[in-house]
Amino acid sequence: MSVATAAAAGASRGLADGWWFGGEQRRDRPNIVILFADDMGFSDPGCFGGEIDTPNLDSLAKGGVRFSQFYNCSICGPSRASIQTGLYNQQVGVRSWNDERTKNGLTLAEPLHEAGYHTMMIGKWQGWPDYARDRGFDRFFGSNVSTDPSAGPGHYTRRVHNLSQWGLDYAVFTPPDEFYRTDLYTDYAVSFLDEAYTKDQPFFLFCAFVAPHWPLHADEADIAKYRTLYRDAGWDQLRADRCDRLKTEGLIDPGWSLTARDARVPAWTGASHQDWEAERMAVYAAQVDRLDRNIGRILQSLKDAGQYDNSLILFLSDNGASDQWACPADPVHWRIDGTPTLCGNEPGVVWPGPHNTFVTYGPPWANVSATPFRQYKMSGYEGGWSCPFLARWPGIVSPGTITHQPAHLMDVMPTLLDVAEAEYPTVYNGHAITPLEGKSLLPVLQGRQREEHEGIFFEYAGYRAVRAGSWKLVASPGQAWELYDMAADRTETNNVAGSNPGVVSDLTGRYNDWADRVGI
Repeated sequence: MSVATAAAAGASRGLADGWWFGGEQRRDRPNIVILFADDMGFSDPGCFGGEIDTPNLDSLAKGGVRFSQFYNCSICGPSRASIQTGLYNQQVGVRSWNDERTKNGLTLAEPLHEAGYHTMMIGKWQGWPDYARDRGFDRFFGSNVSTDPSAGPGHYTRRVHNLSQWGLDYAVFTPPDEFYRTDLYTDYAVSFLDEAYTKDQPFFLFCAFVAPHWPLHADEADIAKYRTLYRDAGWDQLRADRCDRLKTEGLIDPGWSLTARDARVPAWTGASHQDWEAERMAVYAAQVDRLDRNIGRILQSLKDAGQYDNSLILFLSDNGASDQWACPADPVHWRIDGTPTLCGNEPGVVWPGPHNTFVTYGPPWANVSATPFRQYKMSGYEGGWSCPFLARWPGIVSPGTITHQPAHLMDVMPTLLDVAEAEYPTVYNGHAITPLEGKSLLPVLQGRQREEHEGIFFEYAGYRAVRAGSWKLVASPGQAWELYDMAADRTETNNVAGSNPGVVSDLTGRYNDWADRVGI
């Protein structure tokens, strides 16, 4: 591509001046880094109202833009299918957390690799029937099989039954006897970056972390940092404090009400086993804290290599907070050094933190992580369907800004295609490729208004929703549609379906048309 042709292509996309270097035959394109958390609630990071110490995410927010209305697919497998392909998860055959994707969608890495990017991935390679190296990634470290029981190996040590799931490129990788999973992922992310710095090409790094997904595992020093905070404050005060900070930051409207406490959860003042309850959230916070520190290691690597300010960095989570009371169906099978995992969420019986335990933080603390919204992972209410999302890109993104434009995971693929000036084919490796559903976020990153989706849709296990303009239609399995005005009531406290039958009818028709089109 000539400089003139490239400049014209850039102008057609509205790219900022300064990307073009006179006399060169190619654009000095930015590196791209995606930092993808697992089961992190909307208000967990400090920059989204949380009390957890996340200085590295906060620094990205200070230097970039936060999205207040960013939607996912409300559960891990579907979300990872959508971000990787720019499509609704149903369009690539993923209707549950462990479905295998079909071949009618590209991964993010495939067009970026074709466009000259060095592509790398660490972490959770979930639901693809192929190796990551066969789907556009030059380097890979993580779980290298199609079905990844994300919490199964836990955060500490390898488990006997799943050694074959660890992969380094094409090879089976035997982890060390003792490790913390987030640290190990980051070790390889930094190692891959060191290799990428030696190449005369931009790079793409996709970090699919598993933290802070259950089970609750963390070091004592990290837990101790938060133990007193959660014991003294309790979940009611923390929800109120987070809501106030979100309003002060401008991430939510001051007029929106904080949702009622989950009906399954008692008032903190009347809660039994407060020490054990506080311990659960302290361990969860420790996992988030450690994730942030590891993100800091990646950012420091970019800084040391002089690549930090030449990189588009995105951070987000795959779904909202998880209220699940999960435990392995067969604890005897989940052995560490021959000893079965200690499993349970009965107050005071099994304390979280050690490597041989399997405990979640359940509805009480998921209700905090979802502040100020309703419901959790898997549902179409805002607490499950929304997640923190931020982007830093010096010279393009205005620092310290917030956008309230709705967006979705499927928008990431077309955004990266614009950034990398990469092509999206109709046929790839002999397979017809489904046209993109997502819309580029580049105008939003540049501080401009983009053309909105006519509707953003969701379905999982009977939960369903559609967001169109300021209206949102949502329902639980077997229940009637509810309607909310997102401008006046994004916390979904006032169902106005009865007074707006025309809107309900219109959005129901749109949802049904979409469901037919994507094969629900």
